[in-house]
Amino acid sequence: MAGNLLMSFLNKIELLDEDEYAENFIGCMLSPVITGIKPASTITLKNCRRKLYNYWNENGCNILGRYNLESITLQETKEGIVLLVYDRSNLSEHLRLEKNHKLLCEFGYNNNFQLERCLNCLRERIVNGSFPHESGIFLGIPYEDVIGFINGDKCLFNGYWKVYTNNYDHREIFSLYDESKKVYILNILENRKNKIKNLYVNHKQLLYECNS
Repeated sequence: MAGNLLMSFLNKIELLDEDEYAENFIGCMLSPVITGIKPASTITLKNCRRKLYNYWNENGCNILGRYNLESITLQETKEGIVLLVYDRSNLSEHLRLEKNHKLLCEFGYNNNFQLERCLNCLRERIVNGSFPHESGIFLGIPYEDVIGFINGDKCLFNGYWKVYTNNYDHREIFSLYDESKKVYILNILENRKNKIKNLYVNHKQLLYECNS
């Protein structure tokens, strides 16, 4: 995504009040999940220059409801909150893939797969801000790249995550991540009303191809 487009977006929302700023900023961060190419994202919200943490506590359910998303709190302090925001259908499908399922079981996740149990297990394994190795599976990172990271293999490409295999078209996936942000930003900049929910959901096989 072109840097000047992002800068135009940030400049525009900077002029908005606290609630409008937070809504648009969080929406942009979640755009790959909203469009369906990514099953979940972690976001960290704090009260720094803008009161993102306060906004989420008061209005987060509105954003989730608008895009039919859900969230689980991974960590929370007086300073801020770390959330996993996810699309239930997409995340459930991703975790049920055989390789992903097997890996999670190896890390102590229950064989009787239920999404809530998986999410609660993930939360319990996060200690002192340290995310466990398998957390990449929840974020839609292909199994081979999660394993490559765990094994300390040679990184072939560094983008939205570190790529360790040529078994899938990571550049196409990263491009769709960029497009997800672009379509969201253009909706804001040009007051468009384009529907973006699950816009790229049919492209999920790009992510899942090497996991099947």
